Amino acid sequence: MIRILINGICGQMGHAIYNAAAESDEFSIAAGVDCAPGAGFDCPVYARFEDVREAFDVIIDFSVPAALENELQYVRARKIPLVIGTTGLTDRLLRQIKSTAELAPVFQTGNMSLGVNLQMSLVRRAAATLGSAFDVEIVERHHRKKVDAPSGTALMLADSIASELPDELEYVYGRHEKNKRRTDHEIGFHSVRGGTIVGEHEVSFIGKDEVVEITHRAYSKRVFAEGALRAAKYLMGKAPGLYNMQNIVTEHDIVSHISSLDGQSVVFVSVENARASFASDVLSCVAAHGVFIDMISYAAPFGTTSSIGFSMPESSLSDALNALREFFGSPTIHTENNMTKITIEGSGMALRHGIAAKLLSLLNAAGISVSLITTSETKIELCVAHKHALAAVSAIEGNFLSEV
Repeated sequence: MIRILINGICGQMGHAIYNAAAESDEFSIAAGVDCAPGAGFDCPVYARFEDVREAFDVIIDFSVPAALENELQYVRARKIPLVIGTTGLTDRLLRQIKSTAELAPVFQTGNMSLGVNLQMSLVRRAAATLGSAFDVEIVERHHRKKVDAPSGTALMLADSIASELPDELEYVYGRHEKNKRRTDHEIGFHSVRGGTIVGEHEVSFIGKDEVVEITHRAYSKRVFAEGALRAAKYLMGKAPGLYNMQNIVTEHDIVSHISSLDGQSVVFVSVENARASFASDVLSCVAAHGVFIDMISYAAPFGTTSSIGFSMPESSLSDALNALREFFGSPTIHTENNMTKITIEGSGMALRHGIAAKLLSLLNAAGISVSLITTSETKIELCVAHKHALAAVSAIEGNFLSEV
């Protein structure tokens, strides 16, 4: 059973976490901390962390930003897992959270709802698909007692959208002070406060004659409490680091898709004392002969030798070699034919360390050589001999897709 200390136990979220834990057989509340300790709990409640005597496994924080600095010092000294749900954090506090995460596992998010964090993934995908041709407006609605505006969740949604768009975006908070037309590179925020609304976030992608809306509504604080408990469980056994709800959303999506493409060739070109434009010269001369290059691997030269590797359809190899020899004269060229390109994709790769290392170790253990590899946040592409392709795909599926 996971023993929890709740910071801010007397607040609305503190009560919600306390009640949710009481109904679970996985958690117990060891103690609470609150600047104004109250009654009604079957656990001790203290005014200061230093007064806590009970043993616990993790802290869940739903307090106020002013209380966080002392808590972070406490966590750094004891290296205790910490879940932070408090919003309205300053840049200074965010830096302190980051430094604390170097010593202890810290889970920090502006919204503990699994649904909202799925919404973040969806708006990111929508932004990548719709692009800058669609204007983005975010409307968030909360109860009349909420202090910060816009909400931390609205800002997280905007950051997710901005990460997929090429231009720097301006965040515009309301429009009553600007009194001018909307520009192409902005995200508008609008905050509504009233009644007992738990939380609503509506993201609108507004284009010419069409609108795409992605909305999340929370009907009780229970969803946030359960998310906080899920985060506490997630941190158990984790190494120091900064985690968030996207780690949970994508923890089963390390690899979600594997595909292969036969009939590929890999070419490595080396030239002594090449010009600074060597890489662009290689790619340009090949492109001038109508050859489509796929994967590219290049690093700045060390010493006198410059080299570059790339893949292409095997049917284009002859044209590429002729182009290279015409341009460079007598370059050193090594080719590998009858290759298969394997593509491994998964959104969880962006949140896990060492995926490429694990992949290469796996293939090496199976006796499969990788001729060329390129990586990005969510995709790894590599070329292997066609005779090893089936074994490579099977090994990858068995060791990565099995984690789903």
